[in-house]
Amino acid sequence: GPLQVSGWERQLLKSAATMGAGASVPESEEAALSAGYTPEQIELYKNSQNLPAVAAVEPTEHGDEPDEPDMDDEPPELPPEFYEKQEQLKSVAGSLGADKFQLDDKTVSVKELVASPDKFHVVDARSNVEIQVSRIPNARTRDSFDMHPEDFKDKPVVVYCTVGYIGGGCVRELINKGHENVNTLGDGALLGYTLYQTALGVDKPLVKPDGTPTNEVHTFTSDLALLAGEGMETTYFEDPTAELNLANRNIRRALHGWSDFWDEEDGAA
Repeated sequence: GPLQVSGWERQLLKSAATMGAGASVPESEEAALSAGYTPEQIELYKNSQNLPAVAAVEPTEHGDEPDEPDMDDEPPELPPEFYEKQEQLKSVAGSLGADKFQLDDKTVSVKELVASPDKFHVVDARSNVEIQVSRIPNARTRDSFDMHPEDFKDKPVVVYCTVGYIGGGCVRELINKGHENVNTLGDGALLGYTLYQTALGVDKPLVKPDGTPTNEVHTFTSDLALLAGEGMETTYFEDPTAELNLANRNIRRALHGWSDFWDEEDGAA
């Protein structure tokens, strides 16, 4: 049967197949192996060039099909800087108060979304100003979910915002209203998504409202623009504190009565 490969290998292949003229491509399979490419990546690359596959996957000694790759294994090609920035994004979400939404068992990783985008409905919980810049491909708005929740019941829903705080509040609100299939996007949410995709070599990971691929992204604050990923063009609010205070008021209103923390009168997280 065909080789089973993880999403990051597939993305890496797509990136390699569209490399510019200055990119270096190994001249032979032996050279590719010496350069660190896996046999799976080599076979995928050959398939992408319409060349015959070198060999079928051999069954195990017991006759079973080979195990699919563990999606929790981090791709070794990603540089240390990627992990450092990913942790910074998680730290920002935590410092805002995202952990208080209690969504540990309601979180989908960026890697899982990238590997299996058709497995989920994706909902953008950000403001219209932010959404007009760009969104994750096939993402729909929170208003769309509220108006037609029945359209989202056939598979899990993943909600995202810039780093995971506002989106987390949205997920907690929806769960409290009885929507059991909603999840928050982890790993830094939208910026974690662009950081991951650009680290894989995808230069335009988002889409404009008309569906055109783009490298533009709204990062809420200028500081977060540094974590969006290589090659991303960023824009942000002139007064992000005011926007955050507004978001906090909306979250506290939506979650009033659920937790003492959210019943406090005021205060930006």
